[in-house]
Amino acid sequence: MPDTSYDLVLETLLAIRKEVAPDLDEQLVRSCYAIQKKHQFDRDHALPTQAMDRLIEQRVDAVMPKTSDKGNS
Repeated sequence: MPDTSYDLVLETLLAIRKEVAPDLDEQLVRSCYAIQKKHQFDRDHALPTQAMDRLIEQRVDAVMPKTSDKGNS
């Protein structure tokens, strides 16, 4: 039975992240990869796109300071 705990593609992405964009959050790379892997055989290409959009929006919301709408009217 093959060892499914090791994923060469994911490990390669993480190694490249270290070289090219060391400040990029590893968990973000893992989450993006998981979405793409989960939907790789879906006929509807909108599903992974929507999931990636949600992930990115959540990450941006988490790191961006909250701004108030005061004075914007």
